[in-house]
Amino acid sequence: MPDNSLPWYRMVWAVVRKDAVCELRSRHAISSLAMFALITLASISLSLAGAELSPALAAALLWIILFFCAMAGLARVFVQEQETGTLFTLRLYANGQAVFWGKTAFNILLLVALTMLVLPLFVILLNYTIELWLDLGVVLILGDIGIAAVATLTALMVCHAGGKGTLFTVITFPLLLPQFLMVIAGTTRILGGSVPGIQELVFMAGYDITVLIAASILFDYLWCE
Repeated sequence: MPDNSLPWYRMVWAVVRKDAVCELRSRHAISSLAMFALITLASISLSLAGAELSPALAAALLWIILFFCAMAGLARVFVQEQETGTLFTLRLYANGQAVFWGKTAFNILLLVALTMLVLPLFVILLNYTIELWLDLGVVLILGDIGIAAVATLTALMVCHAGGKGTLFTVITFPLLLPQFLMVIAGTTRILGGSVPGIQELVFMAGYDITVLIAASILFDYLWCE
């Protein structure tokens, strides 16, 4: 049975700290995400040869890079637990909610760090000018939260399946499609020099809240299986 003697927030923090320590030791996710982002941006930059991108195309490229970087790194959030034999131990010492929120918080931090790496490279390698940094930061964070929440749930779903990487992406993308289209639309407006509409921001925030609540509920059923 999970150890309920610790406060909930301390169990969440313990999961975040454990994942952070493991990642700093192996650097698997960080290396995969950083190399994928660098190679993709460099390839696009060389292909464009200085040609100017439209705001819509630049926004789509930015989010495609962030999405597939996330798929390359977040797929192992529970696979690593299973391969190292720590998944059963985690079931003993933490309840499902603490694991979900801890893993989601770690994934959010990882994606925010990735975004902070990709965005300067995007601006430098593609020679793109961004004026509305604050608005872009809000849209990027809202998008990262949605990706992290969905990825945490789907990673648990596929951790015992064969072909985990491919199945993870196939399941995650349809769930993220509404948010994906909205953040691309919002980023397009920002790169074009205008502020996203309040309806777009409300949709992004509402999607994140809905996904977090739904994933939190479903996670308990998957965690107990």
